[in-house]
Amino acid sequence: MAILNRLATTCLLLMLTACYEQFTPDINITPVLCVNSLITAGEPICVDVTHTQLYTDTSWNKPEVADAVIKIYANGELKDPSYLPAEGDAIKITVESATYGYAEAEVTVPVHPTIQNVEWTPTLQNYWHNEIPDYSMLADITFNILVKFQFSDPVDTRDYYHLTYSDFYNNGYDGDYDPDYNVSHPINSTTFWSGTFEYDSEPIFSEHIGIFESVMGSDSFGFTFFTDTQFSGEPYTLHLQFTNAIYRVNSIQYNPDLFDCGLTITLSSVSESYYKWTKYLWQRENGYIGELGDIGLGDPLWAYSNVSTGAGIVAARTPQSYNINLKDYLEETFFSNKGSVNQPTR
Repeated sequence: MAILNRLATTCLLLMLTACYEQFTPDINITPVLCVNSLITAGEPICVDVTHTQLYTDTSWNKPEVADAVIKIYANGELKDPSYLPAEGDAIKITVESATYGYAEAEVTVPVHPTIQNVEWTPTLQNYWHNEIPDYSMLADITFNILVKFQFSDPVDTRDYYHLTYSDFYNNGYDGDYDPDYNVSHPINSTTFWSGTFEYDSEPIFSEHIGIFESVMGSDSFGFTFFTDTQFSGEPYTLHLQFTNAIYRVNSIQYNPDLFDCGLTITLSSVSESYYKWTKYLWQRENGYIGELGDIGLGDPLWAYSNVSTGAGIVAARTPQSYNINLKDYLEETFFSNKGSVNQPTR
């Protein structure tokens, strides 16, 4: 899809080429405080304070603010640095600096979503194993995973969500020395990779893409934020497709614990500020309007900020996670296919 964007941009440039001149504008801009914080329910609040600087400033030094005084309020009460924010808390962060002035921002910590009715369906793609003397477990298993789960959306509020995932597995590394290989290597080990996540398997991830952007080739790759606009107050079922997941085992001794691996699916309720910031980033990096602004054929996109100075973002999230353990499936697949040999995926 990206090639369509480049072709369209090239055509416009050919149509609108003109003379240009490089110059360095003499701009006198007073730096202001820039405040950034991603607040997670149940975790200490970390606040990063810097100051603005010109885009043309090529120094690699972080613009520190040595005299910054940071205060954190929860529901109107001043809190100490050890405070752990709770769901529903109204958080206000203020920063004062004798050098760069004052800044503040407010955000409400959202209520966690509830993951329920989780279903996952693996589909075997390829199986390879080899019988080597003294090796009890030596195989590659490639498969697809379709995950479906439901969550409920609160009534009478506009809500925002973010989906993430990660892999887990028992690598079984013991580092023993094997004289047959004359090197030190893991002789009881596994690896697992959940494969390629198909962003277009769930239409909700592309709800922010307009008709014009869609025609010009924009897609939802890398973007897993969404709103409840299409299902406000109702349950919604997410469909997640992972293709070509790979489980690889290499062990002299049989150990059922080496099958212990899988996916951790995390759905977070996020603040409006977090959603708007990430949507701005998508527009800047992947949206067609952002590309037009970059080449001077449109107005530049201004970064979203909920800080009083217009610099930085204070956001909040409350996650809930669910582990999908593939152990039973992998162990059953290992034994039921042990007599067959397909092309290796190694």
